Amino acid sequence: MPQDFQIHQPDDRFFKSAMSDPEVARSYLQYFYPKIAAIADLSTLQQQNAQALRPNLKLFSADVVFRCRLKGEQEQHFHFCLLFEHKSEPDEYVAVQIGLYIFLLLREQAKAKNQPLEPVLPLLFYNGKAAWQPKTVHELFKSHPAYEVLQPYMPDFRFLIEDAHRLPPEELLKLGLSYFRSTMLSMALRHKQDLIFEHIEVIFEGAKNSDQVLSVITYILGVAERSPRQFLKQLENTEFKTKPNVMSTLEQLLEMGRKEGLEKGLEKGLDKGIYKNRVFNLLKAAIRFPKLSKEELSDFTELDLPVVTTFLSVKTQKDTTALKKHILEDLLTDIPVSSVEEEKLTKLIEQLL
Repeated sequence: MPQDFQIHQPDDRFFKSAMSDPEVARSYLQYFYPKIAAIADLSTLQQQNAQALRPNLKLFSADVVFRCRLKGEQEQHFHFCLLFEHKSEPDEYVAVQIGLYIFLLLREQAKAKNQPLEPVLPLLFYNGKAAWQPKTVHELFKSHPAYEVLQPYMPDFRFLIEDAHRLPPEELLKLGLSYFRSTMLSMALRHKQDLIFEHIEVIFEGAKNSDQVLSVITYILGVAERSPRQFLKQLENTEFKTKPNVMSTLEQLLEMGRKEGLEKGLEKGLDKGIYKNRVFNLLKAAIRFPKLSKEELSDFTELDLPVVTTFLSVKTQKDTTALKKHILEDLLTDIPVSSVEEEKLTKLIEQLL
């Protein structure tokens, strides 16, 4: 489809959307941190405004912040904050970022006079492909020549970290039917595409309403190494209970994406002929410069990166018919292609593969 179906930062968006649901946040604590869940009155779990002013007067926004009362204690004294932060790739200085969030939240509390400070617990969720153990503040300074002398005076804290990629799917499948199970499975299998589709029924079973179904579909479309049409076709060949609702939502989403893509292209002054030329140039560039990265191809052809990424993913199948169908039905939807152009397209695809 023109401009392709794009989801900016699908991991972050999906995580924030899921963890903003108190039921999912509650299940997260109970599953990963039962000792913390045991001392918390989870019925009082309430999401907080995650925005605060930095010292330089710019807003920061943590992913998700909850406030919760401890069991059996007076409400005004024994609350604690849960700071959920998501990363989809290793971040050398994540401790600095989260440390800033913690102290800004504490600063906001300190402004409220006659109120005791509440602990802020940093929960870090990671679903990148590479193994990663985030460094604490102290570890960032381990190589400093004066570390041994200065170490006692440095702030430090540990993370409550979960690595989705290393969560065993068989353990997640034992969870009760819930949206928490759906979100954790989706993110745990983010880099195991075949397993996402193997467990597609289980993933969608926990999505109880149309918003949750839409969130799961959007996430899978955003991370899957398949074009939206391939995703649709795969679902058509899979039987599961909620299939009619899922298929209907996906088809509506694709149709909306097609229309928005065309509208955005025209708004930018990009007519159909120019866009079609860029798609043909993508084929030519891939033939002539096979070692170009997807970023370089995107820059060279002036096509959006998701368009190029999906094209290259379909190309790896080495299926002439599938690639031609992807170009005509996905990239050039609603754009006329003459018989001469289609013949040229076939020749280019044959050269490429």
